[in-house]
Amino acid sequence: MLVLNRRPGESIIIEPHLRLTVLSLTDRRVWIGLSTPGAFPELRVSATVVSPEQARLEIVPTSSIVFDGDRVRITTAPQGATATTVRAGLAVDRRPGESVEVGDDMWVAVGAISRGNPSLEFGGDAIGSTFSVTLIRPAGSYVRLGVDAPDRRVYREELWNVVQAPGASGLVEARHDLEHPEGGTAVSASDGTSPTATAVVTLAARLQPGSRTK
Repeated sequence: MLVLNRRPGESIIIEPHLRLTVLSLTDRRVWIGLSTPGAFPELRVSATVVSPEQARLEIVPTSSIVFDGDRVRITTAPQGATATTVRAGLAVDRRPGESVEVGDDMWVAVGAISRGNPSLEFGGDAIGSTFSVTLIRPAGSYVRLGVDAPDRRVYREELWNVVQAPGASGLVEARHDLEHPEGGTAVSASDGTSPTATAVVTLAARLQPGSRTK
């Protein structure tokens, strides 16, 4: 698991195309937005622990909700729709392993509850490989996000922009080696930065257009 500190408005990129953005922190409650270019409108999700066995899962915007026994299915509202404007949504208590279907090709589930911190899982054809995000209790102006995305690389948005910049060829592999040392786990430093990210940004700053890492 990669643990990163993020403030409202800051994002994490999960290759190849998923963007997770911290939208707000209020009363120890975290809202995150999940989006991907052209695949689906931004999905806003929050989870709050209500008991040791359940978390309240909230999803916005929602244009329709269907309950069928334990099964819950929603349809998201498109941009500009009234449901989006008024932020109509679903709030339902879910146990770990219980999900909410989002349209035909996505689902969101409560993955686990540990020490009062809920973990959200995302999956389905629109997502690709399942990944999870643990919402670790906010501390001041930021929240710690624990991202577990097997077989995918995860970047802070500012590092992603460096990696995608001209002249950064070879940087992706360099980051992968630094972020996943054999037998190690990458975590954030206490000052809100990632040691791995700092190391790679330093490396990027030394690159000249057309140069390569060795």
